[in-house]
Amino acid sequence: MTNSSLAITAHAQWANMVANVTAAACGFDREQLFKEAGIPLSAWDSVNRVNQEELTALWKLAQQLTGRVDLGLDVLDHFHFRTIGSLAFKMMVAKTFRQSILEALDQISLVSEVWKFSLTEERGLGVMRFRLATPNLEVTHYSYDAFICACVRVLQDCFPSNTYKYAEIWFAHPDFGLKEKYESKLNARCRFNCKEYALCLDGKLLDLPLQSADPQLYESLDTSLDHQVRTLNSQSAIIEKAILKLIDEGVAPSRHTVSAKLEIGERTLLRRLKDENLTYKEVQEQVFEKLTLRRLQRGEAMESIAEKLGYSDAKSLGKMLKRRTGLGIRQLRQST
Repeated sequence: MTNSSLAITAHAQWANMVANVTAAACGFDREQLFKEAGIPLSAWDSVNRVNQEELTALWKLAQQLTGRVDLGLDVLDHFHFRTIGSLAFKMMVAKTFRQSILEALDQISLVSEVWKFSLTEERGLGVMRFRLATPNLEVTHYSYDAFICACVRVLQDCFPSNTYKYAEIWFAHPDFGLKEKYESKLNARCRFNCKEYALCLDGKLLDLPLQSADPQLYESLDTSLDHQVRTLNSQSAIIEKAILKLIDEGVAPSRHTVSAKLEIGERTLLRRLKDENLTYKEVQEQVFEKLTLRRLQRGEAMESIAEKLGYSDAKSLGKMLKRRTGLGIRQLRQST
């Protein structure tokens, strides 16, 4: 496991919270939940950022088993502002609410590969929009609802005064006949069938000084968050992402192709990994192991997987997995 994988990030904590929400809705423990969703139990232990496909799989499973269309609202009961760590406290001690929001959007953008954020002022409202960073990414409406609930809960936890609350919340999905429930839970006017998702505040709130402002503590937390971002954006994490992108593009990853993808020389790549006490082989095999287990679970042939990963044959890939896991191909299929 790489150093970046060991880093406790807000995204990893968010994923675990989603797992808790869906498990509770289904009446499962975590092991049963992952098994039913077709996700190896150890999958989240081996990557620095949880795959959005897996979160979507959990939401879909919960929908299938419960028939509920409002599962995302359950996040209100499971989410706590400490889930986002130092960022929550930095939001609380910012000078103004505008600074608090912009700081949150900036930091979340750094750790999220799913959402893009913006803050604009329209018709007397401060409008926080969030869109998919990758348009073809499969994300259910549950993920949108869950994120909205988390934002509502952060405001409730960090700013208990009723002054700071959302005036309107926009949903791109229908109300499912549950508009009153949404508005009651979220304590805001909810508009459905909109063109986009957004959280809206009274524009007058944006530049109000925060009573909890603490410039000295704000600067201290700034240093802490910068360290977390540097860890998340370590060279090993960047290489993992490059390997995954190459596979998605149908290009066999190697030191040469990864270096080219990152627009650096192979020696530079190896030197940077050495600074993290890692080798290219270690990082690549970790990614290959996780991908292979996932694709075996889906019933994909070992030969096909080996070809996509740049192995000469299935036997060569099997040897690597045997060395890393102690299990043969047949045992790996059974274990997934």
